[in-house]
Amino acid sequence: MGRPGYMSLYADERTQQIFDDFVRVKGITKSTALSEMLEIYMLCQDERLYLELKKKALGVETAKQALLERTDVKAINDYIFMKLGTSSDGEGNILDGTDTMEAYRRNCEENGYGYTWFSTESLHFGMAKKKVRYYNSLAESGEEVTILFAVGEEVNDIKYSARVLSIASSRDSLPCPGEEGSVPEEFGGEDAAKIWIQITDIREENELKAAMFNVRSTDANLKQVISNSQFHFGYVYIPKKVE
Repeated sequence: MGRPGYMSLYADERTQQIFDDFVRVKGITKSTALSEMLEIYMLCQDERLYLELKKKALGVETAKQALLERTDVKAINDYIFMKLGTSSDGEGNILDGTDTMEAYRRNCEENGYGYTWFSTESLHFGMAKKKVRYYNSLAESGEEVTILFAVGEEVNDIKYSARVLSIASSRDSLPCPGEEGSVPEEFGGEDAAKIWIQITDIREENELKAAMFNVRSTDANLKQVISNSQFHFGYVYIPKKVE
């Protein structure tokens, strides 16, 4: 019977020798290298299946409910929402919401990291620490955390969405937590902000509309409040239909 936690892998003698030399030079253990190899293999073969099995193994659903009860944060079905107005780049050019999101999308695709850091000063004291911890814990456990972007004073509707990888926030402005080049060059001069959201998979949103959502804090319909310019950043959810 095999020992729990151990796995036997066959490789020819030459490959084993190269592997031994490789991990020695890199200063890592064989177990670490093999564990990473197994994880990469499963991610490449079927990412969705791997994440489902990982969540099951980690007891994510149970932990998520416990975390929700402990922090008393109503965010289990929440999306993060941002309404974009006009802004200016480092050269003084005026950018509308679409220009802004296309700049972030290009940066995400071209910077070599596969993500970009979006910043905002929309909340005077930044995001609540409990919210930041909660969303980060969901993202780290493989849950889909989504941010929605609305653009346009005339349309006032959701046009883009993105997957959130992590969040950093403070009452005082923070420098970008990411690597050099992980902010679009149009906004490269924005060295500090109270909210930084690491996002990927930026896409035009064709299914989710503002009228489908309510604002968590007031329960008002999102379409109505953004049309009245009363809501620029916060947390929204899709109400459950009454049977």
